[in-house]
Amino acid sequence: MVNKKLMLLSVGYGKGHHSAAGALAEYYRLCGWETQIFDVCELAQPVWFGITQRFYDCCVRFLPWLWRVTYDLTDTADWRELVKSPPLKRVVNCLKQLLDTYQPDLIICTYPLFAYMLDELRAQSSVCFPYAVVVTDAREISRPWARSEAKLVIVPDADSRRMLIDRYALEENRVEVGGFPVYCRFRADAGRPDPSCSNLRILYGAYRHVKGVENDIRSLLSAFPGLRLTVLAGHKANALRRRFRGYVETGRLLILRETDKMADYMRQSHFYIGKAGAATMFECYASHVPAIVNFTLPGQEQGNLELLLEEGCGVHVESTQHLIATLERLLADDARGWNELCTAMKRADRTDASRRIADIIEKEFRV
Repeated sequence: MVNKKLMLLSVGYGKGHHSAAGALAEYYRLCGWETQIFDVCELAQPVWFGITQRFYDCCVRFLPWLWRVTYDLTDTADWRELVKSPPLKRVVNCLKQLLDTYQPDLIICTYPLFAYMLDELRAQSSVCFPYAVVVTDAREISRPWARSEAKLVIVPDADSRRMLIDRYALEENRVEVGGFPVYCRFRADAGRPDPSCSNLRILYGAYRHVKGVENDIRSLLSAFPGLRLTVLAGHKANALRRRFRGYVETGRLLILRETDKMADYMRQSHFYIGKAGAATMFECYASHVPAIVNFTLPGQEQGNLELLLEEGCGVHVESTQHLIATLERLLADDARGWNELCTAMKRADRTDASRRIADIIEKEFRV
């Protein structure tokens, strides 16, 4: 018996697109499919893609306002014409070659650009494979996600579906709610004790400016003597290790430049503190780890924060002082506030999205 083939088209801007593609690939492989993830932009235009990726990273780290401007420009651009531009023609041709070689039974796009490329190839009678779009942000969903000719657009939640239908006049039968796919290793730890000042465990994403990160770390370790703090520091790692060498040596502070054990650190933690990226927010949901959001990238991440707050699964803080006061409140009365957040996450039931998405696609395309 020949296995069915799934092609996943993703791009390396941030974490969310690749994370969603990887989780879907994991699920389909368990179902017996052959799967392959392609970042066609990187394959076809490595120099051009590298420049745009560094621009994105620079905006996230240093110039969020510039990302807001860029986001608004891409939101109003005509992506149907964009894929015909000289820089992207090479990418379209590369995609055509991959399709000819791989011959997938199904294509899933976790970035909207590739759906427009598939539209263009279909118009040229060069592609006949079924393809769907899986949206990787909630609520605040930009126009490009909605304007391709993909037969199926799958969103994380019901309000995102209504937003696409109302704002962009999508046909209701084209938009389905499937959730945000996360790897199966993200799951709740049934043996995790309730937090207290003596056993508190926090996973911290260092997305704020350096001084803000340093203030947060220093204040957290001072306010909670029993805290074990793990910091996902990225490019800030070396500077933070030098600044907090004493805490690192005592074992109270672990500073990581990068890690492939995110699920383990998440499962051991009582809180995640960081920005409202979709992948991380839904990994928190899957792990039943309440999120404290202290940074939001203007544009698409606003909707992720909105969803988290409306469902009572996290909080938003605006300063170091607000962060400490919020944690003290959530830990008071035998961690009553923390337990309420965890209960809300269980009630939201945002796990098992990969299976739901696969079921939706199978029903639509009969693959």
